[in-house]
Amino acid sequence: METKTEGADPIVISVSGEVDLATAADLERALADAMATSDSGAIEVDLAGVEFMDSAGLRVLVAARKQAEDAGRDFRLRSPHDRVRRIIEITGLSAVFGLS
Repeated sequence: METKTEGADPIVISVSGEVDLATAADLERALADAMATSDSGAIEVDLAGVEFMDSAGLRVLVAARKQAEDAGRDFRLRSPHDRVRRIIEITGLSAVFGLS
């Protein structure tokens, strides 16, 4: 898994590869760094390059959304790959992340 952070408002974290138990901590660090180093009102996670995500990845996204919400920030997912979108829908998290 690779991440790239860019922008000021919103901060966009582009993720590629697989987000699973072995790589979820890397995503968690990237999200924590983005939240700690910026006063941006919004954080977007671009998932277009993620072809697989397991429950560890979902846990990281849910926790980051909660942290952003507690800080008064918007947290959005952008362009999830079809496979990832399906996992989000199956788990009932599509409404939580505002995916329709």
